[in-house]
Amino acid sequence: MALSDRLRREADTVWKALVNHPFVVELYKGTLPREKFVFYVLQDYNYLIGMMRALSIAAARSRYEVARELLELAYLEATTEMKNYEKLLRKLGLSISDAIRTEPSPTNVAYVNFLLVTALMGSPCESLASFLPCFWSYEEIAEHHREELEKNPSEIYRSWGSVYLSDEYREIVRRLRRLVDEECSSEDFDRLRRVFIMGSRYEYMFWDMAYRRETWPV
Repeated sequence: MALSDRLRREADTVWKALVNHPFVVELYKGTLPREKFVFYVLQDYNYLIGMMRALSIAAARSRYEVARELLELAYLEATTEMKNYEKLLRKLGLSISDAIRTEPSPTNVAYVNFLLVTALMGSPCESLASFLPCFWSYEEIAEHHREELEKNPSEIYRSWGSVYLSDEYREIVRRLRRLVDEECSSEDFDRLRRVFIMGSRYEYMFWDMAYRRETWPV
């Protein structure tokens, strides 16, 4: 069994919770209240910036072949992903300035810090394991809810979800999984498992944060 498949199997309980979270279920059915989706989208800006930085840091600490792949991913995040993000904001009647002014929630801060600290202090393979749950779980969620998405009455939700079923997005996931499978050793499995499960938990917490429209307590 490939290393990435082993990691996914170890996190199965978390991933089952991911695909069944109310935010995800309602989003793909088209019943999610718009204000919750807007909250998610505005919070996502801070996350995207953090992910770009973490990818770049991990690239700087990796051998050339891995660094090239990670920098290409960071470039995609900074260009294609950000352009799509700005288009989505406009559909919602928002601007990039609205996203910049949005204060990151506690969960958002914690997740981004986890990625940055792992990129700075962990091994290159631990960094890969921290990135993989985000990219891979979005693909799996979209595939799990494909039928609901096709019947989704919201054009915005359909457009958003269809991105993660595209060949282009699936290729990104394949590339990341291939890096984990080819670059990382089974001898490090316990450390990679901890990081992968932690990243998966943060993915669940991010959905939950958006559903609750989490704010700082004081």
